[in-house]
Order: sequence, then structure tokens, then C-alpha cells
Amino acid sequence: MQDAPRTKLVLVRHGQTDSNAAGRFQGQQDVPLNRIGRSQAATLAERLVRLKAARVVTSDLLRASATAEAIATASGIGVEVDAGLREIHVGSWEGRTAVEVAVENPWFEDALHTGRDFRRSETGETAEEAGERVAGVLARVASAHPGETTVVVGHGLALRVGLSLFLGLGLDASFSLSGLWNCSWTILEHNQRWRLLSYNNVVVNHGGQPPSASSR
Repeated sequence: MQDAPRTKLVLVRHGQTDSNAAGRFQGQQDVPLNRIGRSQAATLAERLVRLKAARVVTSDLLRASATAEAIATASGIGVEVDAGLREIHVGSWEGRTAVEVAVENPWFEDALHTGRDFRRSETGETAEEAGERVAGVLARVASAHPGETTVVVGHGLALRVGLSLFLGLGLDASFSLSGLWNCSWTILEHNQRWRLLSYNNVVVNHGGQPPSASSR
């Protein structure tokens, strides 16, 4: 007797933007993909065809939705939009570099590198708040589509913390995970329980650069 199909979530960070390349916090700014990002998305889309996904669910922000459209077109599947997948809201830090933020907030570098959660400006979110939002989306998608593979396109920090909370590992564990590369993919599979099958995969020579502080 064949085993029942397993539920899989393939988490994808969007392709590169000019703000990524400059190391600037984007938060929920609607920044488009740059030339490298569009190339990354096209290359990734061809790689993910083999996963035979049933759908793509994406953040409504342009850098994610454009990445999602490339994946959906290559695989011949539809796209669903969920604003709950947006990146962490960083408020007044949008468009600024980590160095600029640290000048006005002396505690910033220490908190960032020691794994202490904090609010991104007075009007932004904490990592835990953003992660809980994304974990909720992952739970809804998995529940709605058992036995199928769904590609979920989102953002660096929100996906990293969200997957950690979704797996029940907690916030602290997310600080031990490396930042997600642009157009990386991470696979979660349910077989009695959720398991992390692979993390932060990228296509060789995909033209990217290491994740910056703004995506940690």
C-alpha cells in the first residue's frame, strides 16, 4: 500500500532588490526586484518545477509577488496573496542602513548579535510579533491543503522567525539560524509531525550576496 502524500511547505525568500544590495531596511516598503533579483527569480522558478507544487501563496509586497509570479508561471499554477506574509514592520527605520540605525540607538548592535528581541522603531514590530503573524499563515495554508506541496513566498526575517515558531522551536532558536539568502528555498514536510528537511538552499552562482543585518 502506498503512503499517503505528505504535506509540504516550500518557503522562498524574494529575489534581490536595490535596498538589499545597499543593506537598507525595507520592512513593508513596496520595493521592486532589481535586475539580479529578476534573474534569481527566473532561475529559481525553473529549479522548483520538479517539486510539483499545487499553488504559490505570496506576500502582497511587490518583491515577493514578482518572485511568486515567476515560480507560478514556470510551474503552470496559480498564485494566492496573503498580506500576513509581509516582512517585519520597521516603522521609521525603513530605507535606513543598520549603521544609521545604530548611531541613534546604541543598544542596536548588541541586541542584534546577541539574539535579544526588540521593537524596530517606536512604530514597528518585534521579531516575535512578525514571526507569529507568518506562523499563523503557514498553519492555515498547511491545514487547508493537506497532502499537497505549497510554495510560500515571503521575506527574510519574517520567514526565518515564522518557521521557527511554526515548528515549535521558539523564538530563541530562530536567532541561531542563518539569515535567508535572496531566492533561497527551505522545505518543511509533515509526517506525523513537522520536520525541517532543508534550509536556505540556493542555486549555484545565483548572483546574490550574504544576508545583511536588515534581513536577520
